[in-house]
Amino acid sequence: MALIRLIATAGVVAALSGCAHEISLTGDANKIPDLSTAPLDKTVGLVITDDQLSKEVITPGGGGDKVSYHPYHDLELPMYIGLGHVFKNVTKLKSAPDAATIQAKHLDYVITPTIKTTSSSPSLLTWPPTDFSVTLACTVADPDGQTVATEDVTGTGHAEFSEFKHNLGLAGQLATVDAVSKLQSALAKAPELQK
Repeated sequence: MALIRLIATAGVVAALSGCAHEISLTGDANKIPDLSTAPLDKTVGLVITDDQLSKEVITPGGGGDKVSYHPYHDLELPMYIGLGHVFKNVTKLKSAPDAATIQAKHLDYVITPTIKTTSSSPSLLTWPPTDFSVTLACTVADPDGQTVATEDVTGTGHAEFSEFKHNLGLAGQLATVDAVSKLQSALAKAPELQK
């Protein structure tokens, strides 16, 4: 009897706390717009570690539920594509490069992103978030490890039920495209990178 009460209590707690539904923030990376300027003749390394790739984040959805996703994993491809619009060559790195890697890959800059996200929804009936934000804070360093530039941008996405009923992560995907678009524009205009 005690076991049944314990299971019932656990069920009530789980129901009240909501559950986390998995979504993806990647979406269609082809929606990241090209820049009107030619890519800078530079080679950059994008550093995203395995630990970051596996990091799960849980934020609010609607109906008291939550959503879960892996921001670094989901944004790796969109950021790679966006950086490819800014720089002639982009390579993915699993850790901060040592001198041998910098030389072998002919890196001019090393870019290290920090990703923060928020989500929300006023809906009591559906769990997908209607509003989402993605903040990208990127440090651009030279081969000696000295910071050359920092860019901090926030992208937002909004989707109503009629839009996301076939794509439950739509608000997050729109925020990703917005954030990466803003990041590539900021980097392309950064005077420190024009040298």
